[in-house]
Amino acid sequence: MLAINIGNTNVQCGIFDGEPLVRSARCPAADEARLHSFLVSCPRIDTVVIGSVNRAVCDHVVKSASRMLKASVLVAGKDFKIPIANRTRFPEKVGVDRLLNAFAAYRRTKKACIIIDVGTAITIDVVNARGEFAGGAIMPGPATSLAALRSSTALLPDIPLPGNIPVLGQDTEGAMASGVFYGTIGAIEKITGMFEREFGSDVVTFLTGGGAERFAPALGGVDSLVPELTLEGLRLAYEAKR
Repeated sequence: MLAINIGNTNVQCGIFDGEPLVRSARCPAADEARLHSFLVSCPRIDTVVIGSVNRAVCDHVVKSASRMLKASVLVAGKDFKIPIANRTRFPEKVGVDRLLNAFAAYRRTKKACIIIDVGTAITIDVVNARGEFAGGAIMPGPATSLAALRSSTALLPDIPLPGNIPVLGQDTEGAMASGVFYGTIGAIEKITGMFEREFGSDVVTFLTGGGAERFAPALGGVDSLVPELTLEGLRLAYEAKR
C-alpha cells in the first residue's frame, strides 16, 4: 500500500508492507518532478490511499498515481470514511489530516490523546477517553510566522529558521528566529498544558508532522514522536473500511 498525505506545503509518501512502514519520503507539493520520481521508484503497489487538505495538488496526484502505478486510488473522506466520532460544532470543516492523526493516536493508546502536528500550520488536537475527536487549536507554523513578519513589516528580512538558535538574539535575524522558535514552543506547551488539565493528567501526547523532529528536543511533555502518524492513520482507516 502507498499512503500519501498532501499538506498545504509538502507531500508525504509512505509504503506499507502489511503493517510496517518500509519506506517514506517527503517533498514540496509544488515539486512535481520529485513526486514523479518517487512514484516511478515504487515497487508493485496494489492500493494508493490519499489524505489531503490541498484539493488542487490532490487532483494531480490522483491522476498521476492512477496512470503510473495502475493501482486503485482512494481518497480519505471521499472514497472511505475515517472511523472516528467528531464532536466539533462543524464536523464537515475539520481537515482529514487532523482526524487521521486522532484516529491513529487513539488506536495506539486507547486513552485520551493530544496530537501536536507541526507543519505550515500547527494543530494541537484532542481525542477524549471515549476515542472521540473533541477539537483543538490551530496556530501558524514557524515558516508561516517568519513569512508573516517579512510580508507585514517594512524592514524585517526573509530568513529561514536556522539550526542553532540562541534565546537571546543579537541581531535582527537572530531575534526573529528566537521569537518564532521559542514563541512556538511556549505556545504549544501552554495550550497542551491547558488541554491536559481539562482532559486528565494521564493523557498521552504525540508529536508529528514535518517539523516534529526539529522541535522534539526542545518541547517538554511529549510522550511519543511519530513523524508518520498521518500515514499510519491512512492505513488504519482504509483497513477499517474492509
